[in-house]
Amino acid sequence: MTDKPNILLVFPDQHRGDWLGFRGATGVATPNIDALAARGVAFENALTPSPLCSPARSCLAMARRYDRQPVLYNHIDVSDDAATIYRDLRDHGYDVLACGKFDLLKQSKDWGADGQHGSGETSRLRNLGFTGGVDSAGKHDCITANQRGLAEPYATFLEERGLLQTHLDDFDGRGYGDAAYINVEPTALPDDAYCDNWIGGRAAALIENAQSPWFLQVNFNGPHEPLDVTESMLAAFADVDFDQPVNNDHYPADLHVAMRRNYAAMIRNIDAWLGRFLDIIERRGELENTLVIYASDHGDSLGDHNRFQKHVPEHGSWNVPLVVAGPGVVTGDTVATPVDLVDVARTVLDFGGIEPNRPLDGGSLRPALEGGTLDWDVRTAGLASWRAIFDGRYKYIHNYDRTLAIRDIMTATWDPSREAPGVLYDLENDPGECEDLSRVDPARMAEYRDRLLDSIIVRSP
Repeated sequence: MTDKPNILLVFPDQHRGDWLGFRGATGVATPNIDALAARGVAFENALTPSPLCSPARSCLAMARRYDRQPVLYNHIDVSDDAATIYRDLRDHGYDVLACGKFDLLKQSKDWGADGQHGSGETSRLRNLGFTGGVDSAGKHDCITANQRGLAEPYATFLEERGLLQTHLDDFDGRGYGDAAYINVEPTALPDDAYCDNWIGGRAAALIENAQSPWFLQVNFNGPHEPLDVTESMLAAFADVDFDQPVNNDHYPADLHVAMRRNYAAMIRNIDAWLGRFLDIIERRGELENTLVIYASDHGDSLGDHNRFQKHVPEHGSWNVPLVVAGPGVVTGDTVATPVDLVDVARTVLDFGGIEPNRPLDGGSLRPALEGGTLDWDVRTAGLASWRAIFDGRYKYIHNYDRTLAIRDIMTATWDPSREAPGVLYDLENDPGECEDLSRVDPARMAEYRDRLLDSIIVRSP
């Protein structure tokens, strides 16, 4: 057995951080994640460096914060020659594997039927550092690729099964934005052809054939909208109730419960796959030498403040799950210090014994995983026109107006001046982020504003 641990990163899309059984979320069933937390460490204030798919995943891949990496929106690819942690792992002897929705080459949409983004030496997937696996599109991009006549692995699989038109017809009725949430009807696809089950099956095969030391990142499509779940997935939540979103007057209570049942069903399905992966690793005799990380690229507002999806610095969108267990990790600890996906990247490198000779952001979580403390107290994030800072209690958001629509937030210009509007929340006393303290506590707002602006590169996206 190698001295280097194997590393499993289970990385669903849009799983908000409070939707975990062990965090007391009403109606949520995550027994395998809960068990992972019981034998490892849970980070209750884990954050995304940017609540949008491609920027968040680029920050993870490059171990750089939003303003110090190139992918500022979803329509920008990570360059083929980018220095990534995946290259670092490969160059230090790891079998670097991944499957599902990478979203590192999202703009080009050149997956190909085999998900390699080219062949042989021209494979862009290989150039990023991966030695094996398959990159597939996210839920909406799968449909877009088909409309443009572009090959994509999951659609290719469905076509071979004679199910592609069934899937296309289903998505015709789901739409985008709020429409992707309010359609809560199950898909007609059978369980074994459902997108996350297809991804889970690919991941299981990769584990079975991995060469130690190995790294595997499993990029599930769920619980990202639309809320397309199979009948059997939804049946388990038929009579389960859920809390209502914060400050929402757009939809009736029963519709919110229905939407949340589908969201919870996707999470439960992913949790079941985590259990299967751990069973395979145990059968291989590698469980004690495998670092297991469960995280997500960003959360989902799920109706809070009349918003769905992500994009915003409210906690439903910003807070993500983060649970780590494995060799040398203490048992049953909870860490309150804010951490983010950049720190996850640094942790992967640390456990792999890798010290890249280039500037990186963040810090390894290893001290906390081994029972110690972390030497920072805040983390920051940004997207398009806003930036934010959080210390576990107080959150300051710069150049942000909650009354704006998402499209206006995403197209507005970033204003780094200290005169730009800001809001301040005390999440200890106001977890729903309903009361702006910027005028009540101007001294604290000024302190956090200065800490935030002094910590980032000032530039316009």
